[in-house]
Amino acid sequence: MLLVYTHKITPRVTYIFRHIFENMLELAVGFTSSIEAFVAHSGPKMSYTHKPLGDEFFVAAHSLLFERGLGSHEPSVQDWEGIPAFFKTSNDTQLPFDIFAASFFLLSRYEELTPHLKTAKGVFDPLQSLAAKQGFLYQPLVDVWALKLHKIMSAHFEEIKPYKLKTPQKEVLIDVPLAFKYRHRSVLVALEVFFKSLWSFNLVKILTQLAVLLRLEEDPYDSFSAWEEWFNTSPILPKIFFLYANSSAYESNVSTLSRELQLRIKRAGDSYSLGLLLSVQSQLKPEVNLANEKKDFQGLTHRQVKMSRIPISYRQLSDVYADLVPFEFTEDYSMGYADQMGFRASTATPFYFYDLTNEFQLPIKIYPVAAKVTGFHSEKTLEVFNQLEELYKKLPLTSSKLIIAISNGFLDLKKQDLHLQKAFKKFIK
Repeated sequence: MLLVYTHKITPRVTYIFRHIFENMLELAVGFTSSIEAFVAHSGPKMSYTHKPLGDEFFVAAHSLLFERGLGSHEPSVQDWEGIPAFFKTSNDTQLPFDIFAASFFLLSRYEELTPHLKTAKGVFDPLQSLAAKQGFLYQPLVDVWALKLHKIMSAHFEEIKPYKLKTPQKEVLIDVPLAFKYRHRSVLVALEVFFKSLWSFNLVKILTQLAVLLRLEEDPYDSFSAWEEWFNTSPILPKIFFLYANSSAYESNVSTLSRELQLRIKRAGDSYSLGLLLSVQSQLKPEVNLANEKKDFQGLTHRQVKMSRIPISYRQLSDVYADLVPFEFTEDYSMGYADQMGFRASTATPFYFYDLTNEFQLPIKIYPVAAKVTGFHSEKTLEVFNQLEELYKKLPLTSSKLIIAISNGFLDLKKQDLHLQKAFKKFIK
Protein backbone atom coordinates (compact mmCIF):
# COMPACT_ATOMS: atom_id res chain seq x y z
CA MET A 1 0.00 0.00 0.00
CA LEU A 2 1.14 3.53 -0.82
CA LEU A 3 0.89 5.79 2.24
CA VAL A 4 0.26 9.49 1.62
CA TYR A 5 1.16 12.04 4.26
CA THR A 6 -0.66 15.36 4.12
CA HIS A 7 -1.01 18.11 6.70
CA LYS A 8 -4.82 17.99 6.32
CA ILE A 9 -6.87 15.03 5.10
CA THR A 10 -9.81 16.59 3.25
CA PRO A 11 -12.63 14.99 1.22
CA ARG A 12 -11.05 16.45 -1.92
CA VAL A 13 -7.67 14.90 -1.15
CA THR A 14 -9.04 11.43 -0.47
CA TYR A 15 -11.37 11.63 -3.50
CA ILE A 16 -8.76 12.45 -6.13
CA PHE A 17 -5.95 10.32 -4.70
CA ARG A 18 -8.18 7.26 -4.50
CA HIS A 19 -9.44 7.83 -8.01
CA ILE A 20 -5.98 8.20 -9.52
CA PHE A 21 -4.22 5.47 -7.57
CA GLU A 22 -6.97 2.91 -7.02
CA ASN A 23 -9.38 3.38 -9.94
CA MET A 24 -6.87 4.32 -12.62
CA LEU A 25 -3.57 2.72 -11.57
CA GLU A 26 -4.87 -0.14 -9.38
CA LEU A 27 -2.59 0.78 -6.47
CA ALA A 28 -3.95 0.72 -2.92
CA VAL A 29 -3.53 4.03 -1.08
CA GLY A 30 -3.85 5.15 2.53
CA PHE A 31 -3.63 8.53 4.26
CA THR A 32 -2.09 9.92 7.43
CA SER A 33 -1.45 13.29 8.98
CA SER A 34 0.79 11.75 11.63
CA ILE A 35 4.51 12.19 10.98
CA GLU A 36 5.27 9.28 13.29
CA ALA A 37 2.99 6.90 11.35
CA PHE A 38 4.47 8.13 8.08
CA VAL A 39 8.05 7.56 9.23
CA ALA A 40 7.19 4.10 10.59
CA HIS A 41 5.60 2.93 7.31
CA SER A 42 7.88 0.43 5.56
CA GLY A 43 6.25 0.42 2.12
CA PRO A 44 6.05 3.08 -0.61
CA LYS A 45 5.12 6.50 0.74
CA MET A 46 4.87 10.09 -0.42
CA SER A 47 4.12 13.43 1.14
CA TYR A 48 1.63 15.87 -0.30
CA THR A 49 2.00 19.12 1.55
CA HIS A 50 3.80 22.48 1.39
CA LYS A 51 7.32 21.38 2.37
CA PRO A 52 9.03 17.97 2.38
CA LEU A 53 9.51 16.25 5.71
CA GLY A 54 12.87 14.86 4.66
CA ASP A 55 14.11 13.15 1.53
CA GLU A 56 10.87 11.27 0.81
CA PHE A 57 8.95 11.26 -2.47
CA PHE A 58 7.45 14.72 -2.25
CA VAL A 59 4.75 16.52 -4.24
CA ALA A 60 4.21 20.19 -3.47
CA ALA A 61 0.51 20.83 -2.91
CA HIS A 62 -1.57 23.53 -4.55
CA SER A 63 -4.21 25.07 -2.29
CA LEU A 64 -7.24 23.77 -4.26
CA LEU A 65 -7.63 20.43 -2.46
CA PHE A 66 -7.61 22.15 0.95
CA GLU A 67 -10.33 24.67 0.13
CA ARG A 68 -14.09 24.54 0.35
CA GLY A 69 -16.50 25.93 -2.23
CA LEU A 70 -15.38 27.83 -5.27
CA GLY A 71 -12.34 30.08 -5.38
CA SER A 72 -10.68 32.19 -8.02
CA HIS A 73 -8.36 29.90 -9.96
CA GLU A 74 -7.17 30.73 -13.46
CA PRO A 75 -4.91 27.85 -14.55
CA SER A 76 -1.84 28.76 -16.55
CA VAL A 77 -1.15 25.84 -18.88
CA GLN A 78 2.51 25.10 -19.56
CA ASP A 79 4.53 22.36 -21.21
CA TRP A 80 5.71 19.47 -19.06
CA GLU A 81 7.99 17.30 -21.19
CA GLY A 82 5.58 17.47 -24.11
CA ILE A 83 2.40 17.26 -21.99
CA PRO A 84 0.12 20.20 -21.11
CA ALA A 85 0.00 20.78 -17.35
CA PHE A 86 -1.06 23.47 -14.89
CA PHE A 87 -0.87 24.43 -11.22
CA LYS A 88 2.92 24.69 -11.31
CA THR A 89 4.40 24.39 -7.84
CA SER A 90 8.15 24.04 -7.39
CA ASN A 91 11.15 22.49 -9.03
CA ASP A 92 12.20 21.00 -5.66
CA THR A 93 9.67 18.20 -6.03
CA GLN A 94 9.25 14.99 -7.99
CA LEU A 95 6.32 16.59 -9.85
CA PRO A 96 6.75 20.23 -10.92
CA PHE A 97 2.96 20.48 -11.36
CA ASP A 98 0.26 19.50 -8.89
CA ILE A 99 -1.54 17.05 -11.16
CA PHE A 100 -3.77 15.96 -8.27
CA ALA A 101 -5.29 19.43 -7.88
CA ALA A 102 -5.34 19.87 -11.68
CA SER A 103 -7.15 16.52 -12.12
CA PHE A 104 -9.68 17.51 -9.48
CA PHE A 105 -10.24 20.84 -11.27
CA LEU A 106 -11.02 19.01 -14.54
CA LEU A 107 -13.08 16.10 -13.17
CA SER A 108 -15.27 18.26 -10.93
CA ARG A 109 -15.95 20.59 -13.89
CA TYR A 110 -14.84 23.45 -11.68
CA GLU A 111 -14.83 25.90 -14.59
CA GLU A 112 -18.49 25.16 -15.37
CA LEU A 113 -19.53 26.32 -11.91
CA THR A 114 -17.67 29.61 -12.10
CA PRO A 115 -18.84 32.54 -14.29
CA HIS A 116 -18.50 31.60 -17.96
CA LEU A 117 -19.85 32.32 -21.42
CA LYS A 118 -22.81 30.23 -22.53
CA THR A 119 -24.00 29.15 -25.95
CA ALA A 120 -27.18 30.46 -27.56
CA LYS A 121 -28.92 27.44 -25.99
CA GLY A 122 -27.86 28.62 -22.54
CA VAL A 123 -25.36 25.82 -21.84
CA PHE A 124 -21.61 25.73 -21.24
CA ASP A 125 -19.72 26.51 -24.44
CA PRO A 126 -17.12 23.79 -25.15
CA LEU A 127 -15.03 26.22 -27.17
CA GLN A 128 -14.67 28.39 -24.06
CA SER A 129 -13.35 25.49 -21.97
CA LEU A 130 -9.76 25.40 -20.79
CA ALA A 131 -9.23 22.22 -22.81
CA ALA A 132 -10.39 23.80 -26.07
CA LYS A 133 -8.48 27.03 -25.54
CA GLN A 134 -5.27 25.20 -24.66
CA GLY A 135 -5.56 22.50 -27.31
CA PHE A 136 -6.11 19.35 -25.24
CA LEU A 137 -9.85 18.81 -25.83
CA TYR A 138 -9.10 15.61 -27.76
CA GLN A 139 -6.66 14.35 -25.14
CA PRO A 140 -7.68 12.46 -21.97
CA LEU A 141 -5.19 14.55 -20.03
CA VAL A 142 -5.97 13.16 -16.58
CA ASP A 143 -5.24 9.64 -17.87
CA VAL A 144 -1.99 10.86 -19.47
CA TRP A 145 -0.91 12.46 -16.19
CA ALA A 146 -1.75 9.28 -14.26
CA LEU A 147 0.42 7.18 -16.57
CA LYS A 148 3.32 9.65 -16.26
CA LEU A 149 2.94 9.61 -12.47
CA HIS A 150 3.08 5.81 -12.47
CA LYS A 151 6.24 5.87 -14.58
CA ILE A 152 7.95 8.29 -12.20
CA MET A 153 6.88 6.35 -9.10
CA SER A 154 7.81 2.93 -10.52
CA ALA A 155 11.31 4.29 -11.16
CA HIS A 156 11.45 5.56 -7.56
CA PHE A 157 9.90 2.57 -5.73
CA GLU A 158 10.92 -0.99 -6.55
CA GLU A 159 7.60 -2.23 -5.09
CA ILE A 160 5.70 -0.42 -7.89
CA LYS A 161 6.19 -2.37 -11.09
CA PRO A 162 6.18 -0.68 -14.54
CA TYR A 163 2.73 -0.15 -15.97
CA LYS A 164 1.48 -2.82 -18.37
CA LEU A 165 -1.24 -1.58 -20.67
CA LYS A 166 -4.02 -4.01 -21.48
CA THR A 167 -6.37 -3.28 -24.38
CA PRO A 168 -8.71 -0.36 -23.58
CA GLN A 169 -12.37 -0.70 -24.56
CA LYS A 170 -14.67 0.84 -27.11
CA GLU A 171 -18.30 1.32 -26.13
CA VAL A 172 -21.31 2.32 -28.23
CA LEU A 173 -24.48 3.91 -26.90
CA ILE A 174 -27.66 4.02 -28.97
CA ASP A 175 -29.97 6.91 -28.13
CA VAL A 176 -33.66 6.49 -28.99
CA PRO A 177 -35.22 9.92 -28.43
CA LEU A 178 -37.83 9.12 -31.11
CA ALA A 179 -38.58 5.50 -31.93
CA PHE A 180 -40.54 6.46 -35.06
CA LYS A 181 -40.18 9.46 -37.32
CA TYR A 182 -43.55 9.19 -39.11
CA ARG A 183 -45.38 5.99 -38.21
CA HIS A 184 -47.14 5.46 -34.88
CA ARG A 185 -47.25 9.22 -34.24
CA SER A 186 -50.44 11.15 -33.46
CA VAL A 187 -52.54 12.61 -36.26
CA LEU A 188 -51.72 16.13 -35.09
CA VAL A 189 -47.98 15.45 -35.22
CA ALA A 190 -48.29 13.87 -38.67
CA LEU A 191 -50.17 16.90 -39.96
CA GLU A 192 -47.67 19.27 -38.38
CA VAL A 193 -44.73 17.50 -40.04
CA PHE A 194 -46.57 17.40 -43.38
CA PHE A 195 -47.43 21.11 -43.45
CA LYS A 196 -43.94 22.14 -42.29
CA SER A 197 -42.49 20.16 -45.19
CA LEU A 198 -45.04 21.67 -47.54
CA TRP A 199 -44.28 25.19 -46.33
CA SER A 200 -40.55 24.67 -46.97
CA PHE A 201 -41.24 22.93 -50.33
CA ASN A 202 -39.39 19.82 -49.12
CA LEU A 203 -40.92 17.37 -51.61
CA VAL A 204 -38.53 14.56 -50.69
CA LYS A 205 -39.63 14.67 -47.07
CA ILE A 206 -43.31 14.82 -48.08
CA LEU A 207 -42.98 11.79 -50.36
CA THR A 208 -41.02 9.87 -47.72
CA GLN A 209 -43.63 10.59 -45.07
CA LEU A 210 -46.46 9.46 -47.34
CA ALA A 211 -44.59 6.32 -48.38
CA VAL A 212 -43.99 5.39 -44.73
CA LEU A 213 -47.59 6.08 -43.70
CA LEU A 214 -48.87 4.03 -46.66
CA ARG A 215 -46.46 1.24 -45.61
CA LEU A 216 -44.58 1.37 -48.90
CA GLU A 217 -41.39 2.06 -46.97
CA GLU A 218 -40.11 1.33 -43.46
CA ASP A 219 -39.94 4.17 -40.98
CA PRO A 220 -36.36 5.58 -41.10
CA TYR A 221 -36.07 5.56 -37.29
CA ASP A 222 -37.45 2.02 -36.89
CA SER A 223 -34.07 0.31 -37.14
CA PHE A 224 -34.47 -1.97 -34.12
CA SER A 225 -34.65 -5.27 -36.00
CA ALA A 226 -31.44 -4.35 -37.86
CA TRP A 227 -29.24 -3.77 -34.81
CA GLU A 228 -28.12 -7.39 -34.68
CA GLU A 229 -27.01 -7.12 -38.30
CA TRP A 230 -24.97 -4.02 -37.55
CA PHE A 231 -23.20 -5.59 -34.56
CA ASN A 232 -23.08 -9.29 -35.53
CA THR A 233 -19.36 -9.09 -36.39
CA SER A 234 -18.48 -6.70 -33.57
CA PRO A 235 -17.23 -7.55 -30.06
CA ILE A 236 -19.18 -4.52 -28.84
CA LEU A 237 -22.62 -4.95 -27.32
CA PRO A 238 -24.25 -1.50 -27.34
CA LYS A 239 -26.16 0.03 -24.45
CA ILE A 240 -29.60 1.39 -25.36
CA PHE A 241 -31.16 4.56 -23.95
CA PHE A 242 -34.87 5.20 -24.54
CA LEU A 243 -36.78 8.40 -23.99
CA TYR A 244 -39.97 7.25 -22.27
CA ALA A 245 -42.00 10.38 -21.65
CA ASN A 246 -45.06 11.92 -23.21
CA SER A 247 -44.86 15.07 -25.30
CA SER A 248 -44.61 18.43 -23.61
CA ALA A 249 -44.11 22.06 -24.54
CA TYR A 250 -40.39 21.28 -24.77
CA GLU A 251 -40.32 18.20 -27.01
CA SER A 252 -42.52 16.00 -29.20
CA ASN A 253 -42.30 12.34 -28.25
CA VAL A 254 -43.94 9.06 -29.14
CA SER A 255 -46.68 8.39 -26.60
CA THR A 256 -45.72 6.00 -23.81
CA LEU A 257 -49.10 4.31 -24.45
CA SER A 258 -47.94 3.32 -27.94
CA ARG A 259 -48.04 -0.46 -28.14
CA GLU A 260 -45.41 -0.42 -30.88
CA LEU A 261 -43.00 1.63 -28.76
CA GLN A 262 -43.53 -0.69 -25.82
CA LEU A 263 -42.80 -3.73 -28.00
CA ARG A 264 -39.58 -2.19 -29.31
CA ILE A 265 -38.39 -1.48 -25.77
CA LYS A 266 -39.20 -4.99 -24.54
CA ARG A 267 -37.47 -6.61 -27.50
CA ALA A 268 -34.40 -4.43 -27.04
CA GLY A 269 -34.32 -5.39 -23.36
CA ASP A 270 -34.07 -9.07 -24.32
CA SER A 271 -30.67 -8.49 -25.94
CA TYR A 272 -29.20 -5.27 -24.57
CA SER A 273 -28.71 -3.29 -21.36
CA LEU A 274 -31.28 -0.51 -21.12
CA GLY A 275 -31.00 3.00 -19.75
CA LEU A 276 -33.25 6.03 -19.58
CA LEU A 277 -32.93 9.22 -21.62
CA LEU A 278 -34.05 12.10 -19.43
CA SER A 279 -36.75 14.31 -20.88
CA VAL A 280 -36.58 18.07 -20.50
CA GLN A 281 -39.42 17.91 -17.98
CA SER A 282 -37.57 15.36 -15.85
CA GLN A 283 -34.55 17.68 -15.73
CA LEU A 284 -36.60 20.69 -14.72
CA LYS A 285 -38.89 18.92 -12.22
CA PRO A 286 -37.21 15.63 -11.30
CA GLU A 287 -39.20 15.10 -8.11
CA VAL A 288 -42.34 14.58 -10.23
CA ASN A 289 -41.43 13.83 -13.82
CA LEU A 290 -38.23 11.82 -13.37
CA ALA A 291 -39.92 9.75 -10.69
CA ASN A 292 -42.80 8.95 -13.05
CA GLU A 293 -40.57 8.24 -16.06
CA LYS A 294 -38.40 5.80 -14.16
CA LYS A 295 -41.38 4.12 -12.51
CA ASP A 296 -43.18 3.69 -15.85
CA PHE A 297 -40.05 2.42 -17.63
CA GLN A 298 -39.29 -0.10 -14.89
CA GLY A 299 -42.92 -1.19 -14.89
CA LEU A 300 -42.71 -1.89 -18.61
CA THR A 301 -39.32 -3.66 -18.59
CA HIS A 302 -39.70 -5.40 -15.21
CA ARG A 303 -36.13 -4.57 -14.27
CA GLN A 304 -34.24 -1.95 -12.29
CA VAL A 305 -32.93 0.90 -14.41
CA LYS A 306 -29.54 2.14 -13.21
CA MET A 307 -28.21 3.93 -16.32
CA SER A 308 -29.16 7.46 -17.36
CA ARG A 309 -28.32 9.88 -20.14
CA ILE A 310 -29.16 13.52 -20.77
CA PRO A 311 -29.63 14.11 -24.52
CA ILE A 312 -29.69 17.90 -24.11
CA SER A 313 -28.75 19.48 -20.80
CA TYR A 314 -30.88 22.39 -19.63
CA ARG A 315 -29.21 22.67 -16.23
CA GLN A 316 -25.76 22.35 -14.71
CA LEU A 317 -24.62 18.75 -14.96
CA SER A 318 -23.60 18.84 -11.30
CA ASP A 319 -27.18 19.73 -10.31
CA VAL A 320 -28.63 16.99 -12.51
CA TYR A 321 -26.24 14.41 -11.05
CA ALA A 322 -27.30 15.37 -7.52
CA ASP A 323 -30.94 14.91 -8.57
CA LEU A 324 -30.26 11.45 -9.99
CA VAL A 325 -28.94 10.04 -6.73
CA PRO A 326 -32.28 9.86 -4.82
CA PHE A 327 -33.74 7.90 -7.75
CA GLU A 328 -30.97 5.27 -7.42
CA PHE A 329 -29.28 5.82 -10.75
CA THR A 330 -25.71 4.56 -10.38
CA GLU A 331 -24.28 5.16 -13.87
CA ASP A 332 -24.59 8.22 -16.07
CA TYR A 333 -23.42 8.69 -19.66
CA SER A 334 -23.92 12.44 -20.10
CA MET A 335 -20.36 13.73 -19.65
CA GLY A 336 -19.76 14.92 -23.17
CA TYR A 337 -20.71 17.73 -25.51
CA ALA A 338 -23.76 17.57 -27.77
CA ASP A 339 -22.21 19.39 -30.71
CA GLN A 340 -18.49 18.90 -30.19
CA MET A 341 -16.19 15.89 -30.07
CA GLY A 342 -13.70 15.65 -27.24
CA PHE A 343 -13.27 14.75 -23.57
CA ARG A 344 -15.39 17.18 -21.55
CA ALA A 345 -13.76 16.23 -18.24
CA SER A 346 -10.37 15.54 -19.89
CA THR A 347 -10.56 11.86 -19.04
CA ALA A 348 -11.57 8.62 -20.72
CA THR A 349 -11.77 6.74 -17.42
CA PRO A 350 -15.14 6.41 -15.62
CA PHE A 351 -15.16 8.27 -12.31
CA TYR A 352 -17.44 9.12 -9.42
CA PHE A 353 -18.58 12.72 -9.48
CA TYR A 354 -17.54 15.13 -6.75
CA ASP A 355 -20.25 17.57 -5.64
CA LEU A 356 -18.52 20.92 -5.08
CA THR A 357 -21.67 22.41 -3.54
CA ASN A 358 -21.83 19.91 -0.69
CA GLU A 359 -18.19 18.78 -0.72
CA PHE A 360 -18.60 15.04 -1.07
CA GLN A 361 -18.43 12.29 -3.66
CA LEU A 362 -21.77 11.35 -5.17
CA PRO A 363 -22.56 7.61 -5.46
CA ILE A 364 -22.99 7.89 -9.23
CA LYS A 365 -20.33 6.80 -11.70
CA ILE A 366 -19.78 9.06 -14.68
CA TYR A 367 -18.86 7.52 -18.04
CA PRO A 368 -17.24 10.11 -20.35
CA VAL A 369 -18.66 10.21 -23.89
CA ALA A 370 -16.10 11.31 -26.47
CA ALA A 371 -18.46 11.86 -29.39
CA LYS A 372 -22.16 12.04 -30.16
CA VAL A 373 -23.67 11.68 -33.61
CA THR A 374 -24.93 15.28 -33.46
CA GLY A 375 -21.35 16.43 -32.97
CA PHE A 376 -20.01 14.70 -36.05
CA HIS A 377 -20.76 17.81 -38.11
CA SER A 378 -18.10 19.67 -36.16
CA GLU A 379 -15.50 17.51 -37.89
CA LYS A 380 -14.88 16.62 -41.50
CA THR A 381 -17.70 14.11 -41.74
CA LEU A 382 -15.91 11.41 -43.72
CA GLU A 383 -12.90 11.53 -41.40
CA VAL A 384 -14.72 11.40 -38.07
CA PHE A 385 -14.24 7.68 -37.43
CA ASN A 386 -10.60 7.86 -38.49
CA GLN A 387 -10.16 10.53 -35.83
CA LEU A 388 -12.00 8.41 -33.27
CA GLU A 389 -9.79 5.43 -34.12
CA GLU A 390 -6.71 7.59 -33.55
CA LEU A 391 -8.12 8.70 -30.19
CA TYR A 392 -8.70 5.07 -29.28
CA LYS A 393 -5.16 4.01 -30.21
CA LYS A 394 -3.74 6.74 -27.97
CA LEU A 395 -5.74 5.84 -24.85
CA PRO A 396 -3.05 5.54 -22.18
CA LEU A 397 -4.64 3.32 -19.52
CA THR A 398 -6.44 0.01 -19.28
CA SER A 399 -9.20 1.87 -17.43
CA SER A 400 -9.63 4.25 -20.38
CA LYS A 401 -12.71 3.78 -22.59
CA LEU A 402 -13.67 5.39 -25.88
CA ILE A 403 -17.44 5.82 -25.69
CA ILE A 404 -19.49 7.18 -28.58
CA ALA A 405 -23.24 7.78 -28.86
CA ILE A 406 -25.25 7.29 -32.04
CA SER A 407 -29.00 7.23 -32.68
CA ASN A 408 -31.53 4.71 -33.94
CA GLY A 409 -31.89 6.82 -37.08
CA PHE A 410 -28.16 6.49 -37.77
CA LEU A 411 -28.62 2.70 -38.01
CA ASP A 412 -31.26 2.77 -40.74
CA LEU A 413 -30.29 -0.15 -43.00
CA LYS A 414 -30.88 2.00 -46.07
CA LYS A 415 -27.88 4.05 -44.93
CA GLN A 416 -25.47 1.15 -44.47
CA ASP A 417 -23.71 1.80 -47.77
CA LEU A 418 -23.12 5.49 -47.05
CA HIS A 419 -19.52 6.47 -46.30
CA LEU A 420 -20.16 7.48 -42.68
CA GLN A 421 -22.05 4.28 -41.85
CA LYS A 422 -19.39 2.15 -43.58
CA ALA A 423 -16.73 3.88 -41.49
CA PHE A 424 -18.77 3.18 -38.34
CA LYS A 425 -19.02 -0.51 -39.15
CA LYS A 426 -15.28 -0.67 -39.64
CA PHE A 427 -14.75 1.22 -36.35
CA ILE A 428 -16.73 -1.29 -34.27
CA LYS A 429 -15.05 -4.42 -35.68
